[in-house]
Amino acid sequence: MFYFLTIIISMALISVAGIIFITPISDIEAWRVIVAVIFYTVLEIALNGLFAFIIRRFLPKKWFGVDKLCFVAKSRERNFYDKIKIKKWKDKVLELGCFTNFHKNKIAAPNDNEYVERYILEANYGVAIHAFLLIASFLIVVVYPSKFQLFFTLPVALVSVFLNLLPLFILRYNLPKLHALYKMNEKRKNK
Repeated sequence: MFYFLTIIISMALISVAGIIFITPISDIEAWRVIVAVIFYTVLEIALNGLFAFIIRRFLPKKWFGVDKLCFVAKSRERNFYDKIKIKKWKDKVLELGCFTNFHKNKIAAPNDNEYVERYILEANYGVAIHAFLLIASFLIVVVYPSKFQLFFTLPVALVSVFLNLLPLFILRYNLPKLHALYKMNEKRKNK
């Protein structure tokens, strides 16, 4: 619900700002401002989905395996997440595990290392996807660079960046715990 409200409120604010600031100095009518904001928002969501699909389906699993620690937050980063009180809001962020048939909103089988390994793999993919989308969100700004379009595309891109940062933070925050759980399960299995 948080994501949808953020998108709707952002669209409304961008539209109102466009109507207040753009319509008086241009020949763009208010209804065209609203249509432009809706169009760029839908385009941004579609591009995010397309890039996520490409990364998840076409990049090799070995790049995202349990041994790839570059996706894991270090202690300073985890301290930052604690300071922004990630534990209070992380459950409000949309989790799209339905697209890979693997939800990451809870650990269903903590003692099963096959499951934990898959969880880490999916979280690593998620980190890569959301990190890439932080940059790719600005593609609509480059594709539609005219001065009035920038007034719509840049705010839409910034909202996309914000909405990609949140799951990126959550995934990186959770990965150290998942790796610790994985190691503990391995030790238990080897005893």
